[in-house]
Amino acid sequence: MFDKNKFAQILKNISETYENQREFAKKSEINRTYLSQYINMKLDKPPKPEILEKLANSSRGIVDYDALMLICGYINYPSDTDKAQIVASYVSNKNYLDLKNTINKLFKLNLTNDELKNISIQFSSCCQDILDNYNNNIVTTELSDYKNSLSVREIKGFNCLYISLLRKLHGFANVPRKKNEVFSIKKHLILKDNVDDINQCLNIIRGMKDYYSLKINEYINSNINAKYYMCPVYGQISAGQPNWAEECLEGYLPIDPNLMNIVNPEECFFLCVNGESMNKVVRNGAYALIRKQDMVENGEIAVVLVNGYDATLKKFTKNNDVVVLEPMSDDPSFQTQIYDKNTPIKIIGKYIGKFEMNN
Repeated sequence: MFDKNKFAQILKNISETYENQREFAKKSEINRTYLSQYINMKLDKPPKPEILEKLANSSRGIVDYDALMLICGYINYPSDTDKAQIVASYVSNKNYLDLKNTINKLFKLNLTNDELKNISIQFSSCCQDILDNYNNNIVTTELSDYKNSLSVREIKGFNCLYISLLRKLHGFANVPRKKNEVFSIKKHLILKDNVDDINQCLNIIRGMKDYYSLKINEYINSNINAKYYMCPVYGQISAGQPNWAEECLEGYLPIDPNLMNIVNPEECFFLCVNGESMNKVVRNGAYALIRKQDMVENGEIAVVLVNGYDATLKKFTKNNDVVVLEPMSDDPSFQTQIYDKNTPIKIIGKYIGKFEMNN
């Protein structure tokens, strides 16, 4: 009987090892809509065996062909056989969780992006060499060949991935007993004449190589994106007499929210300063970093709208109905501006930093 619930869960697990469902469909050479229908349990009849074979080959070791044939009702093994136990282990989520747990264990080592890149390169190279030489009984390459260029911290990460690979292959092969020996499919495979086992080993190696490489790259990219936020730059703002601040996007500048203790960077923006009235704080031509807020404390620097459209950057003070906008300049010609209740005043945001180009 076709167990579409288990089948859908396995497809979801496989899909999550890829960047997206489109990549999974491309790798398996199966129509994405067709896959989606099974993932969402829209179809009551199982795929044909040739489709199951493609799925097994692209599953990154999560499931094998026999397991899929069992789930889809094409075959039935007695529950007390070794084969049934093997199939049951593939039907479960254990293999998928093993992949996730291993990559999470790697990330908990707190390695730098460069260290993670080096580990990924060497592990991928090791896997590719195994694949390229799977017909050889003797492998001349040793594990030390992949570790020579790695630091002590990086070697620990490499071992984490390589040991997980050996464990995954243990059901098919005698894993290397020598500490520095590279796995060889022909040398270590128990059933050397079993083509299905050989192909399953090859698929596991290909799959784990691709999976760990993908997840490491995703992790590195997320670190880069998390560290820097591309903050929008809007128009010009006068730091002399109030002047119109154009509401148009001119580009982006990077900020490090953690370094600047910014909780919500999306609430920030840059304005280009035009004038010398605040040159003790931010010079002409530099970019003032502003956090959007409609109130500031007396003595703080703020972007203020005067008369509903004139924008200026000044030290802000309010006493009852009187607003004082004070310049902070080494040029004495700039005067403090005082407004009473008859002049509309609105605070756009608070000045929290700056970005200055080197001359």
